[in-house]
Amino acid sequence: MMMTKYSSLLILGLLFVFNLVIAQEEAQAHVDVTAEFPDNPFGLIVNGQRNKVILDIQNKEKTPYTVFAISGQVSKVDDFSKVIRNLTATRYGQILSAGSSLQLPYHFYSEYAPGEHGLTVYVDLLSENSIARVVGYNGTITITDPEGSWFDLQLIFMYFILAAGAAGVAYVIREAFFGDVKKVKKTKKVEESNERPTHRDEKGEMVLDESWIPEHHRNLNKQQSSKTKKRASARK
Repeated sequence: MMMTKYSSLLILGLLFVFNLVIAQEEAQAHVDVTAEFPDNPFGLIVNGQRNKVILDIQNKEKTPYTVFAISGQVSKVDDFSKVIRNLTATRYGQILSAGSSLQLPYHFYSEYAPGEHGLTVYVDLLSENSIARVVGYNGTITITDPEGSWFDLQLIFMYFILAAGAAGVAYVIREAFFGDVKKVKKTKKVEESNERPTHRDEKGEMVLDESWIPEHHRNLNKQQSSKTKKRASARK
């Protein structure tokens, strides 16, 4: 356990010394960098979209450099020292010859509160004997949320789901409160159609009301009954 603690302290000490050496070797390079937002000429950054910055790097020294990486950070607009978030660094490894220029793109995504923010883009340069960090952009950007659209597929799908749910609830309510009423009405209609109106003759006997029977059926029944009566009288 003691050896582990000592080894951890030794590693931390070496890292601290290494950072001090790098800080001492860091030098200011005579390199000019200008930035341009080709897709956002007015510095208007939209949340959720891929934003691109084109950096034009000009080496005005006789010493060649290697563009090691480009990084950035978003900060408070009133105080750039208050960093909100560091942006992802992109490694390049491109050679910047003496007296030459080089254009490199840098992409980043924005997911911040709408409004004005500070943006700083750094270009890290390497030479044989020094490390230099040059500021490629240091200014104010305006961040906005993307505009909504009625033709957004996600919104259309959400509206469809809500409409289907509302229709399902309405159907359940209708069946729960009005379904029995329709069934009772249908049953009454069937019972009324099956009843046959009747009345009594002078002798008090039940006589079927044949008004609901089609006329040709009634004539046929009368002919058959008359034939039956004739046969009965002939037998007598």
